[in-house]
Amino acid sequence: MEGAVRSMMARMARMGRFSGRAWAVTVLLVPCVALLGADSALFAQQVIEAESPEGLPYSVTLPAGYSNEGAAAPMILFLHGGDRSNTRHHPAKYATQSGIDFPFVVLAPHCAGSCTWRTVDFDKLLDQVTTDHHVDKSRVYLTGYSMGGNGSWDLLSRSPDWFAAAAPIAGWGDTGAICAASGVPVRAVHSDDDTVIEYSRSVEMVDALNACDGEAELITLHGVDHASWIPTFQDAGFYAWLLEHRRD
Repeated sequence: MEGAVRSMMARMARMGRFSGRAWAVTVLLVPCVALLGADSALFAQQVIEAESPEGLPYSVTLPAGYSNEGAAAPMILFLHGGDRSNTRHHPAKYATQSGIDFPFVVLAPHCAGSCTWRTVDFDKLLDQVTTDHHVDKSRVYLTGYSMGGNGSWDLLSRSPDWFAAAAPIAGWGDTGAICAASGVPVRAVHSDDDTVIEYSRSVEMVDALNACDGEAELITLHGVDHASWIPTFQDAGFYAWLLEHRRD
């Protein structure tokens, strides 16, 4: 399945692709111009590139106006797809292109090579980042597309208590494990003409979660094939929905 995802990503690389490369260096604060190449002018944020104790590279994007003083910022954990890029389809890119206010810190791990999202110790990573940055731990949100959609469903099953809400996009998961996330509001997104990951995979996950008294809904798109994340990350309503939720 991952091979099919990578093939599809290659065909769609022209859709919102970053031209620069992100280099993982420990605790380096750089302006987005240096990090994100030609599309960097879209951002008012700064990006910190770092590495977890287990050696996983990740970036932390800080929103305009971020400060260690005052109110803590909400955070999105963003899981990339089989294109293996944590910048190409970054939510802040699409939000900025669309003129959307974007108050989020974004944690974007880079799962390259043979890495799979199931092997990442997210508890340690989230603990590290929410400690190092001025993040509101009651407003941590999860999203990811394709391979990252699968990673989102899997992480919800393993560590649901981190998240105030989650939005797996064009993903799939284990219906037998998802009841662990019954306390997390979930908005899945999938196009009914997806030729890479069948639309039914999201239907079955939403149905399984609701069957155990979960709070899940499925946003059905049409005409975007596998690229459901693009209109999603361009939608102000998506970010507003996330911010409606706060973890107790």
